[in-house]
Amino acid sequence: MSNHSVLNDIGAESIKAAPPVAVAGAHVVFGLTLADWVAIVTLMYLALQIVLLIPRLRAALVQYRAKRNECRECLSKRE
Repeated sequence: MSNHSVLNDIGAESIKAAPPVAVAGAHVVFGLTLADWVAIVTLMYLALQIVLLIPRLRAALVQYRAKRNECRECLSKRE
């Protein structure tokens, strides 16, 4: 087995082990349990989704209002 292959294996296994090691380390350092981490990450994910969704909803609302005003103008011209 070459030295390069061993380093690749160590790197791959380190990446796989990183999340559990981080959770265990956070439990020791911060006193947070896995349930606490799940709640924190869920709240962060929710906040990120809200922040990313607001501009999209605002653009859709502006487009809807413009189309609605355009239709009202067409109807008023017919009368």
